[in-house]
Amino acid sequence: MSQQQHVEVVHEPVAQNQQVLWQPVVGEETTRLLADSDLDENAQGSVVTQAVEVLQRCAPPRAKGGSRTGLVVGYVQSGKTMSFTTVIGLARDNGFPLVVLLAGTKENLHEQTASRLARDLAVERAGGLSPWYTLQNPNPHSGQAQSVADFVTGMLDSSTPEQFRRTTVLTVMKNPTRLKRVREFIQELEQYGVDLDKVPVLVVDDEADQAGLNAGVAKDDTTATYQGIIDLRKALPHHSYVMYTATPQAPLLVNLADTLSPDFVTVLEPGEGYTGGQYFFDEHKGTFVKRLTDVAVTEALDPGLVEPPDDLQQSMATYFLVLANRGKGPVSMLVHPSHKTDLHDRYGGFVQALRSSWHDLLKRPEGDPDRRELVETWFVPAYQDLAKGGADLKPLDELLKHMAHWIGTTQVRVVNSGTPADSDIAWNASPSWILVGGNKLDRGFTVEGLAVTYMPRKLGAGQVDSVQQRARFFGYKNSYGLLCRAWLAGGTADAFEHYVEHEQLLRQELQDVVEKGISLKQWTRMMLLDPKYKPTRKAVIDLPYMHGRIPGDRWVSVNRLGRYGKEGASNRHTVQALISKHKAALTTDTRDQRTTEAKHKVLSLPVAELIEQLLLDWQGHPDDRALVNQAVLLLRARLDEEPDLVADVYLMDSWGVRKRSVGADGSTVTLQQGRSPDGSYKGDQHFFTDGRVSVQLHLVQPIGEDKKPMGDPVPGVNLRVPATLAGGVLIQYEDD
Repeated sequence: MSQQQHVEVVHEPVAQNQQVLWQPVVGEETTRLLADSDLDENAQGSVVTQAVEVLQRCAPPRAKGGSRTGLVVGYVQSGKTMSFTTVIGLARDNGFPLVVLLAGTKENLHEQTASRLARDLAVERAGGLSPWYTLQNPNPHSGQAQSVADFVTGMLDSSTPEQFRRTTVLTVMKNPTRLKRVREFIQELEQYGVDLDKVPVLVVDDEADQAGLNAGVAKDDTTATYQGIIDLRKALPHHSYVMYTATPQAPLLVNLADTLSPDFVTVLEPGEGYTGGQYFFDEHKGTFVKRLTDVAVTEALDPGLVEPPDDLQQSMATYFLVLANRGKGPVSMLVHPSHKTDLHDRYGGFVQALRSSWHDLLKRPEGDPDRRELVETWFVPAYQDLAKGGADLKPLDELLKHMAHWIGTTQVRVVNSGTPADSDIAWNASPSWILVGGNKLDRGFTVEGLAVTYMPRKLGAGQVDSVQQRARFFGYKNSYGLLCRAWLAGGTADAFEHYVEHEQLLRQELQDVVEKGISLKQWTRMMLLDPKYKPTRKAVIDLPYMHGRIPGDRWVSVNRLGRYGKEGASNRHTVQALISKHKAALTTDTRDQRTTEAKHKVLSLPVAELIEQLLLDWQGHPDDRALVNQAVLLLRARLDEEPDLVADVYLMDSWGVRKRSVGADGSTVTLQQGRSPDGSYKGDQHFFTDGRVSVQLHLVQPIGEDKKPMGDPVPGVNLRVPATLAGGVLIQYEDD
């Protein structure tokens, strides 16, 4: 490391965006970190830009105390670790003396993250002078606090030469005991002259939606890990708490007053070559996804299973072909049958047996009948499937020539709670790995070179964030993405496919928050999500929301009109402005054969204009607002796919006043008029345009139980979308 004089960084607030509080300087450590990475120049620029966006929203290091909570959202296996490592490097460049990284609830994940961090930061350097000092799971009264205190005070002293300035990084598992110990360790620093009020601290929570949130909120209680995080934050008078995750549903649905409810958000963009949900479950789902039948899933999960399922054998044949075709490692396969460890052991036995049997058979001469049967039964169909997907394949005979040797290099490991940490998985020690397990191979676990997955595990409770974290097959695989395959239970495949749209819209909404410069607490939570799925585990949700489906080819009503005040006048003004703007386009609907002069009128306009000119500013009862917001999010999502969508808007009775009795709840009215007794009028429900978004606008005079008008006439809305546009939406409920 070159010796240089320490330069004081003066941080000025940035006025353009209210969430940007200061301007970090990209210094030597950040530059070195990225230069030593395997990222190209463009990717390095993107990573550092996003790191600056995160840190500039944190509490400025020169501020007098205060705390901030941030949320950083990436994709599964997209480089979030490199992002927060860069943020840590940037923090060091800007004078942060102390960083705390919360990483993993399991030993294997914590060790994986801590080891990679130490490697990427290049903690150990020639000559022993390092800008970093790291401790894993520190304990108070261990004799280490004195050294850390010296490093902290040295960082805060502007006269300390640059070569002696060291930022301390404490990596901690997310469990109550470890969190308590690190808090006590930090508090012990005060015994050695550290004034914590003057120490800016960066706390990074990796996989922040896991374990740290309060799962006891429904019982008016606090879970131990959550309390440990709260106590840690209380011990840090001047800090920022930055939560990293690919599945942000849980942090977004905690109570807005919760200390872990984020103030700001940063949405990470993946680097070039990333293959995620869009790639595997939209663009290439026809070849990547191998749907297991219900019968196959039942067989695969049978605890009494004695023979390996056919689909497992097909997936292994596919894997060995991919391995031989790539001709280098590491390449891996994941077998994830269930969360139950007894099935892991059983499948581990199946995989070992098939590996040994196939290895021996493929070493035999080509004319051997058993070898020929193996090839024709499993390898030929697997090869044909890979070829059909458009992958660049060597001839089958060439692949089979050395197949026994490739199979012989394959290491098989069962990884679950009953096995030690993954210390014996040294990826570069073998070109081929098959891992068998369940939850321990989910969230945060990196499976290098994963090409083939066999996952008969069922959907379970339908929590989309948990299902998405099983997608270990996402990553930077553009060079061999066409060779990747996943055997999945049908319900699991459906959930992954649905998540693509859900994730895309959620990221767009969050990016809008970033661009508007508003606090994340000001954003009305909204997610495109079918009601058959849950956004996250119910135990952590403490925000009222409405989760339903805007059905296809059916009317939904915005009709709680009984107690309107100024909201009614506002909506009436909105509708009248719409009518005035499109007056020339209004025509009488010829299907209305009534003799009345006030026949229904209709106009056509783009759905984008319908949203902007009518729906966005709709006021009224919280249920009605939630329903309108659901419709807005759904229609905006559909516009992304079909920008030219058109809606037909019907002015019922030419926008004349219609009297309607208020229901027993004192609020709801029935908007649509039914069929006439003589059948000359079929009823309002028949006035829509097939295949188009249809909206009926009713000007209603609510009538109370006393038969007297309740206030002035107010607008009500009926909405109908075609089945092709229908969908589920979760929306924050804004209770009055």
